[in-house]
Amino acid sequence: MRGAMPRPPRLRWHWFVGLGVLALAVLGLAWFATDQGLGLQLVAWQRDLHRALTEAIAYLDAVPSATAWLSLLGLSFGYGVFHAAGPGHGKAVLSTYLLSQGGALRRALLLSCLASLLQALVAIALVTVLVHGLGWLTRQAMGSVIWLEQASYLLVAMLGLWLCWRALAHSRHHAAAHDHDHDHHECDCAHHLTPRQADDWRSALAVVASIGIRPCSGSVLLVGAASLLGHYWAGVLAVLAMAVGTALTVSALALASVMARGWAERRLQRSLHGSGITRCLRLAGFAGGLLILILGLSLFMAGIHAPADIPLLDAAPTSSSSPFGG
Repeated sequence: MRGAMPRPPRLRWHWFVGLGVLALAVLGLAWFATDQGLGLQLVAWQRDLHRALTEAIAYLDAVPSATAWLSLLGLSFGYGVFHAAGPGHGKAVLSTYLLSQGGALRRALLLSCLASLLQALVAIALVTVLVHGLGWLTRQAMGSVIWLEQASYLLVAMLGLWLCWRALAHSRHHAAAHDHDHDHHECDCAHHLTPRQADDWRSALAVVASIGIRPCSGSVLLVGAASLLGHYWAGVLAVLAMAVGTALTVSALALASVMARGWAERRLQRSLHGSGITRCLRLAGFAGGLLILILGLSLFMAGIHAPADIPLLDAAPTSSSSPFGG
């Protein structure tokens, strides 16, 4: 009888998927969190771009022309694209989250754009409050980025802990998998979010907050240098152009992560059925949460033991007695 024939042991696929997600996340962690080799070279190039940005602001101050504006905005956009391709924990968090938790292409694009925009807004707010409001020097404002960076690492660790807890909670309730499959068919045209969808969006917004709360030092420098020269709004526009470039690069990585996740799910659907697929995806979700937790804690501890007097730049813009510049 055909029904009695033994089926080949295909449950091994969930181990391959789990290990694949784990390997990809570890590779991303090693690349984005590294401070050696190519990572150091990228940091050196970023410092050169920092100086080029301050020179573009100075050129705009000396020759306020359309060419100067295009040069500043183009350089800012290019810096955003280049900076997003370098080391940074935000890309590791986002790619690991999308690989392990899943998500539609549209949501991946939205998360990338929101995280990039939040980084720009935090940089603008930091200079506005500290330099314009409290009279700090630009270098002092840039030094405060370290504290936001530590807060970002804590948020990353908390996000990873929550994802691990959520994966374990769902594994203890087998009925939740059946409810999820049932709700999936009901919600395509629903006018409200199911509890699971709301939970996914809360975790997604936590990803945006953990990435965006730490502004790029180049953005802070740009707004600060523009303020010192009396071109605050030019700095704001340049930082927003930088955010567009950052979003472009981060979106490409996010889309690649979602497509990789979709490929793995399609392979699972051909190999497993029902509870086997749910168990594999839950395992991937837990592995991703665990890696995000480890990443956040390791970076936070490294930040605590890092020397506090390391300058963020080789050279700071010329200081002014007035926070609004001259």
